[in-house]
Amino acid sequence: MQQNTVNKIVKVINQSIQKNDIYGASYSLIGKNENLKTYVGYQGNENDHIPLSSGMMYDLASVSKVIGTTTRIFQLIANNQLSLDSKVGEYLSDVSYPKIKIKNLLLHESGLQSDFDNVHSMSKVELIKKVKCAPLIYTPGSRTVYSDLNYILLGWIIEKIDQIPLTEDLSIHIFQPLDMNNTTYSPHNIRLSQFIPTEYQKDRGGIIRGQVHDYKAYLLDGVSGHAGLFSTLDDLSQFAQVFLNGGKYNNVQIFPEIMYTLLKDKEYRHDDRALGWELWDSNKNMLWHSGFTGTSIALNLDNNEGFICLTNRIYPTRKKMGWIQERRKSLSYFFNEKEEIKK
Repeated sequence: MQQNTVNKIVKVINQSIQKNDIYGASYSLIGKNENLKTYVGYQGNENDHIPLSSGMMYDLASVSKVIGTTTRIFQLIANNQLSLDSKVGEYLSDVSYPKIKIKNLLLHESGLQSDFDNVHSMSKVELIKKVKCAPLIYTPGSRTVYSDLNYILLGWIIEKIDQIPLTEDLSIHIFQPLDMNNTTYSPHNIRLSQFIPTEYQKDRGGIIRGQVHDYKAYLLDGVSGHAGLFSTLDDLSQFAQVFLNGGKYNNVQIFPEIMYTLLKDKEYRHDDRALGWELWDSNKNMLWHSGFTGTSIALNLDNNEGFICLTNRIYPTRKKMGWIQERRKSLSYFFNEKEEIKK
C-alpha cells in the first residue's frame, strides 16, 4: 500500500478523534506482505477512559453479515448443499414468502421491508413470528432495500441445513479453521473491560458493554445471521488476509473458489451491491461493509489490499454522526486516493 494512502487514512482517523467524532479506533491496513495494526485513543470517557489495545472485543453489528453468514452461505454453495436459486420455502416451511430465492436475500432484493418500527416492544416469540409472516412490499428482484430480515432468514437457513446452532456452525466452519479464536456470539469468561462499550440505553441499564447492541439480535439471545458477532482487530485482520490471498489457510480452502467467481460476476451485481457485500465501485472488485456500532471492513480484490477500522461511534449516543462522513473519506482514500470523495 502506498505510504501516501496510509498517511491520508491515518490523518482522517486522528483528526476524528481530536474532534471527538470518535474516542478511539483500532485499525489495520493490509497488503500482500504487510499487516499494519494500530490502536489509538480510548474506549470512551470518564469511567470508560481505557486505552485501546490488542485483544479488545468489538460488537461487529452488521459486519457479522459478511464475516459469518455470507461466508458460510458460499461454503454451502460450494458443497452443493444450497444454490443461489434455492428458495426459502425449501428450508423454512412456515414463512409467508416461500418463493424468495437465496440470491434475493444476499442482494437485499427480497421484497421484505427494511426493518420493524416497534422492535423494542416485542418479545422473542413475537419477533420470530413477525419475520416469518412479514408481507412483501415490492416484487422480489425488482429493486434493492437493505434489510436485516434477509440475514435473519439466512442464519435460520444455515441452521436448518447443518442442524446445529449458528454460533457453533460458524465457529466450526470459519473461525476455528482461521484461528479466529476471539470471534464469537455472546462471548463469556472475558473481563468486562476487554469489551468496547457501545450506546447508553436506559431500558438496558445504561452503557451497553459485553452484550449485543442490536435489539433484534438481543431478543434472539444474541445470536442471529444479521448481527451479534464480537471480534478483535487481530481476528478480522486474519480474516481479511486469508480472504485476499486466495482463501487457503493451513492447506485448507476456507473461502471457496466459487465465492470469488460469484462475487466478481456482474450478473449478481445490483445497485452497488454484490452477493452479501457492498461495492464501492460497481465496475471494480472493491468490497466493503459497515456496522451500525462503528465497525467496517474493506477489501480491494483488484490489488489485494484490506482496511479494517473498528470504532464505537455510537458511544455514548447514536446522535454522534460525524464519523460516518469521515469513514467514507477514509474508505475513499483506501480504494482510490485519486478518486473524489463520495458524498
